[in-house]
Amino acid sequence: MCLRRGPQWMVLGVFVALMAPAAWAQEEGTGATVTVNPPKERRGTGGEHEGHLIRELHSVFGFGPAAYAIAHKVCVDPAHGGKVVPLEGYIGMPRPSSCNWYHSGFIFIQINGRDIGTTPISSMMAVESGERAIMDMVWHDEAADVRVRFFGLPGRDWLGVEVAVDPVQTVESLVLKLRCYPSFFTSWHKRDGARRIQTPSQLVEQGASVDAPLPENWWAVYYDEIFDVAKGEGEGPCAMLAVPVEGAQMRFAPGSYAVETDISFPSDTRRVRMAFWDLKGRTNEEVLADIQARAGAVREELAGIDLTPRVVAEFDVAAAREDLETALANEHAREALADKIELIQQWLDEYAPQLEGRQGAPGIAAEEQLLQSIDVYNSFKWEVKLMELIYDL
Repeated sequence: MCLRRGPQWMVLGVFVALMAPAAWAQEEGTGATVTVNPPKERRGTGGEHEGHLIRELHSVFGFGPAAYAIAHKVCVDPAHGGKVVPLEGYIGMPRPSSCNWYHSGFIFIQINGRDIGTTPISSMMAVESGERAIMDMVWHDEAADVRVRFFGLPGRDWLGVEVAVDPVQTVESLVLKLRCYPSFFTSWHKRDGARRIQTPSQLVEQGASVDAPLPENWWAVYYDEIFDVAKGEGEGPCAMLAVPVEGAQMRFAPGSYAVETDISFPSDTRRVRMAFWDLKGRTNEEVLADIQARAGAVREELAGIDLTPRVVAEFDVAAAREDLETALANEHAREALADKIELIQQWLDEYAPQLEGRQGAPGIAAEEQLLQSIDVYNSFKWEVKLMELIYDL
């Protein structure tokens, strides 16, 4: 039996042709990629979380010689009364190695002396792949909206991070706490090491606790003199770099097992940019020389890059309003697209003013909502065009 292909088939062909270039564009230049895997849930065994619901989210990057991964793992059981409980931490780096920047928690964010880790995460989503890879983690904490934006650039061996804060309450203090186990889990394996932190201005040895200004200690290499790849021991060093903020203070505390670094920022700090290296397989000597030689170029790149996601930068609010008005004027579209119309109307009413005029970046909540709904909007846009073609024949 032959199906009769009338005008609607022609319209469908036009629709597919219109959609195709966007699909092709996504496949080009995939030099950097990021994915967020579906959440995994399990029941806790033993201890205070016996029988509790544990939820894990994992994100995997591909952009350079090192394969980085970021993990979020917390107990979400109702027994905690609407809060969550990190098992060890809530932002971990399980790859390239489980030591170095710790797989179960290497960044902790404290606002007004309280860690945001007990606030349920709002979203963890892959935002952009292609010329760069971007992944966002967002919390709507009682003190502030907080976004941790990880990003990778093609060919680089470091993972970039931007921590953004939009206050809800008065911010009196902002502290980032970092944790690493350089090259080897010493105490876990009942071994003794010799932890070291080298910065532009000083060498901090195991057992010391040193306070120093960030602008003079804006990069640091974390290594162990015993667990050195050159000696056939350990995984290799790790390192970090922070774009200097005037008035920010560092505290370095290399213990015999974990190595802690606290960075206290002025209370009006709203954006912090950093780079993290896991230099698995490399010797202490070569890493110390390499980071010192490259730090200036990485710092300049970190400070200058525009991290606004492409879909946010290119989003046309006026066109979205026009699409919405077209849909509302068409009874067929109003009926078929009612749910999407309601969602887009709500977003435009609440958040679009932050994008109109482009006088600054949209707030964390507005950008999160746009990124979460952009696929809905894009399908809505093409469905409206399709209905225009069908019902105007």
